[in-house]
Amino acid sequence: MLLALAGAFLLAVGTLDDRRAAIVLRSLRQLDPRRRAQLRERRLALPGLIDAVAAALASGLSITQAFAEVARTLPRPLAIATERAAAALTLGTSIDEALRSYEGAVPAGDLAPFAIVLSAFARSGGRIARSLARVASLVRGRLALEDERDALTAQGRMSAIVLVSLAPLGGIFFALMTPDYVAVLFDRGRWLLAVAVGLEIVGALWLARILRSTTVEADLASLLDAVIVGLDAGLTFELALAALVARSPTISRAPEARRLLADLALGRGRGQAFAAFAATGPTEARIAALVAAATRFGSPLSDMLVTQTDLLRAADRRRAETQARRLPVLMLFPLAFCVLPALLAVFLGPPLLSLLG
Repeated sequence: MLLALAGAFLLAVGTLDDRRAAIVLRSLRQLDPRRRAQLRERRLALPGLIDAVAAALASGLSITQAFAEVARTLPRPLAIATERAAAALTLGTSIDEALRSYEGAVPAGDLAPFAIVLSAFARSGGRIARSLARVASLVRGRLALEDERDALTAQGRMSAIVLVSLAPLGGIFFALMTPDYVAVLFDRGRWLLAVAVGLEIVGALWLARILRSTTVEADLASLLDAVIVGLDAGLTFELALAALVARSPTISRAPEARRLLADLALGRGRGQAFAAFAATGPTEARIAALVAAATRFGSPLSDMLVTQTDLLRAADRRRAETQARRLPVLMLFPLAFCVLPALLAVFLGPPLLSLLG
C-alpha cells in the first residue's frame, strides 16, 4: 500500500511542468525533519551573531574585523558563512554582496533587517548598537511567534499524520497476518486498491491544505518591524521599504509594497501613491495614515509604527488561536469523505470479496 501511494504521488508529480515539480520537491525537502532542525538551529543562533557584531562594532572594530572575530564563536554552518562574508569584505565587495554568503544558511527575511542596518552604517556611520539590538529582538520575536503557532497546531498536525497512516498501516498488518489478503487485493480487489489510493491522496492533500492555511511564513508585522529598523538607521519610509523588498522579495504583502514603490518611482504623487496603498486593506490604510501624519507634523514615525506592530502581532496571536480551535472541525470533512472510505475499502473489501467468491 505504501509503495502504491508513493508510485501514485511520483506519477502525479511527473505530470507537472518542471517549475511546479521543482516547487513540490523543494517543499518536500523542507519537510525533512533533519533539514528543519538544522535550519531552526541556525535561525536561533542568528540573534547571537547580530548581538556579537554589534558589540564588536561598538568596541571600535571595522565591519570586516567584526565578522572575522564573531565567526569563531558561531555554530559551524553560520561560522562558515560568516568567514566567507569577512573574506568578501576584505576583497572590497559591498555589504550586500558579502551577505550573500548566508544564502541557504538562514532565510532572507531574517537576514534583510541586518543587511539594511549594516549598509546604512557602512555609508554614514553613526551609533549602530540600538539598531542591531532591535534587529536581534525582531528575529527572536519572530521565532517566538512561530513557536507559538506550531504549538497551537501541533495536535492537528499529528492527528492528520495518524489519519493518513491508518489505511497503509492496516493494509500492511492484514498482509502479514492473512496470507490470502494480498492475493485477493491485487486480483479481484484491484479496483478497491485504486479507490483507496485515490482517496488517501485526496485526503492527504486536503488535510495539508487545511494545515497550511494556519501557517503564516511572514506577516505584515514582520515587514513593519524591518521598516522600523531602516527608519532607526536613518532611512526614510520609502527607502527602508525599498531596501527590505530588494533583500527579501518573498516577504508577505510584497505585492502591495512593490506597487507603492513602483508608483513613487514612476513619478506619481506621494499622496496618490499612499492612497492606492491604503485602498488594499484596513491595516495598510492605518499605515498610510501614520506616514502622512508623521510627514505633516514631523512626529517620529518609527515610534508610531512600533505601536502598530504590537497591535498587529497581538491580532496574529488571536488569529492563530482561533485557527487552532477550528482545526478539529475542518478535519472532520476529509476524515468523513476520504480517510474513512479508504479504511473501509482496505479493511473490509478483501474479506467481503473472499466471502462472495
